[in-house]
Amino acid sequence: MTQLASAVVPTVIALCGIIILFSKKPMFDIFIGGIKDGAKTAIGLFPTLCALMCAVAMFSACGVSEVIADFFEGIGVPEGLAEFIVMRPISGAASTAMLADIFKNEGADSRAGIAASVMMAASDTVIYVISVYHSAAGIKKSRFTLFVALASMTAATVLSVIISRRII
Repeated sequence: MTQLASAVVPTVIALCGIIILFSKKPMFDIFIGGIKDGAKTAIGLFPTLCALMCAVAMFSACGVSEVIADFFEGIGVPEGLAEFIVMRPISGAASTAMLADIFKNEGADSRAGIAASVMMAASDTVIYVISVYHSAAGIKKSRFTLFVALASMTAATVLSVIISRRII
């Protein structure tokens, strides 16, 4: 099975090469056109991603995230999970690192570990998704997008805490 799996990628590449050689279409030109379109999209997203990274850094540095996490801790949410709840809608990389810390410090089978796992699976980085997708699609007026996304994120958060309490 391992030999079969290691032969799949070279086989697919070889088949693509054969198809390109015997195709009557200008496949290399089509390939180059795809690269140009991808580069235009990446260049178009660059300012949005830079602004998003700056906003995330400012949000973390100004202390608002700590105040919100303290609020969650005050209503009974474990410390690591409270920080995770604040960071999940903002940064996927930070929330993944926090999930690993929760697993290391409190255990994967702990209430915080289960709640964070359910939250990670049931939600996405709302701010990142909205900013990148709207920028890529050229959407200028987002109307209720942020409100609905944050409402669904809140529902996922509340339900993950409820589910983790039921399990443990």
